[in-house]
Amino acid sequence: MTFDASRSIIVAPALLLCATLAWSAEPSPAAPAIEWRKSLDQAMELARQGGKPVLLDFWASWCQPCKEMEAKFWSRPDVVELSSKFVCLKINVDHYPEVAQRYRAEALPTLVLSDPWGTEFARRQGFGKPDEYLTLLKAMPGDFSEVGPWQARVAADRHDLEALRQIGIAYQKMKLFQASTVFLERALATKEVRSRPEVLAEALTLIGWNSLKMGDLASAKKSFERCLKEVPTHGSLDVTLYGLFFAHLSGGEREEAEPLLQRLDSCCPTSRLTA
Repeated sequence: MTFDASRSIIVAPALLLCATLAWSAEPSPAAPAIEWRKSLDQAMELARQGGKPVLLDFWASWCQPCKEMEAKFWSRPDVVELSSKFVCLKINVDHYPEVAQRYRAEALPTLVLSDPWGTEFARRQGFGKPDEYLTLLKAMPGDFSEVGPWQARVAADRHDLEALRQIGIAYQKMKLFQASTVFLERALATKEVRSRPEVLAEALTLIGWNSLKMGDLASAKKSFERCLKEVPTHGSLDVTLYGLFFAHLSGGEREEAEPLLQRLDSCCPTSRLTA
């Protein structure tokens, strides 16, 4: 057989073209996407198992802002990456109206963030400021595993003082101040707390500081004053007095604030708050 150079010149480009077409015909890898659950019960169970918060997105096929949010926010690579710390649930309000009603999804889209046991932390309605949504997702704690055993105790006994107290403390550490107050107020509503003055004082003081963090000076002062009235002396008296002092000072009430600082110096001279 003789070598035909002219034929090789013709065949080689053809083979190269076939190889190129075969390569381009291979499907490109799909872009990363959020793993949306469709069952509320399944999402909550997965969240409890993993100690993750729950992200609920309420939408409808006829909702134009929902479509914009899907295209311009949920598909963003940074949002997809951030979604991994949540159990994400997408709920069509036309298919699951009872769930939409339970979560008060009255305008669409509605975003709700909750713990694995259904305590709501934040919600947003409409889609106008993507950065606001992103900030909200970033601020949400991603690990609720330490709360799980206490939540199990509350599920068994909703008047379990120690469990309610521990959940309230944990949520304050997570900077979930409103949720912390909810559980601490439930602790205050138990009969047992009346026989435990230190716990009573602690709960009232923590509620006061939660109110300060949320900018509610009136509620903060009310909680601190109640603590000083019902438990005049307790182990964290300096924290209570300083909280009341700070609430008055933040409200521009220097005349009310200064005596509290003097009282703090007098009764708690070794406190780090007087340094």
